[in-house]
Amino acid sequence: MNSNVVVSNLIYCGLVAGYQGEGNTATPANAAEAVSAALGRPVFPGVCVYHTDWGCPVGGEPVGAYRAQGTPAEILDEAEKLRKDLRQTTLSVGLPECGQATIGFEAVAHMPLLEAGAKWQTAAARHFAEQGTYVSCGMAQEGNDVVISAEANPAFVKDLEAWKKIVENICAEIGAEAPSFAEVGFNYLKDPE
Repeated sequence: MNSNVVVSNLIYCGLVAGYQGEGNTATPANAAEAVSAALGRPVFPGVCVYHTDWGCPVGGEPVGAYRAQGTPAEILDEAEKLRKDLRQTTLSVGLPECGQATIGFEAVAHMPLLEAGAKWQTAAARHFAEQGTYVSCGMAQEGNDVVISAEANPAFVKDLEAWKKIVENICAEIGAEAPSFAEVGFNYLKDPE
């Protein structure tokens, strides 16, 4: 494992174990507070956006979003502790040159966080119905901007070019800036099976 200091892609951590939305009072703000308390540093309010048919609330599941800096081992150790502390089943961590090779993207939208999330869900659901690939993402409120990002999870995404094209189309459809793509190492932290 690379011992150089690196900066991770945005990491999105929820705070409700086995999130199912029903009767849940989580908001992006209190999710960020919980993740911030667990990490001991400020984080951004955010949402993880996936299909509403899979239990995601409209606009996205509230999360805290952050970038970590350190060696890959330090970042992964901290993320695994956070995942366990907040009882999350999985946590994805994108790192330069550490993990399974894939691509990730980042784009910026200038609209309210939950509005961006809802627009993404609608567009992604349509692409899923048409092409069979659903592009989930995370969104973080950084000042007046919403930073949208994700990595193509190699366990689910077999055609990176098709995934990339869907990302570009969704960003254009919701009024986000054009996404930038980069190679990244994908680390999928999860409970043992």
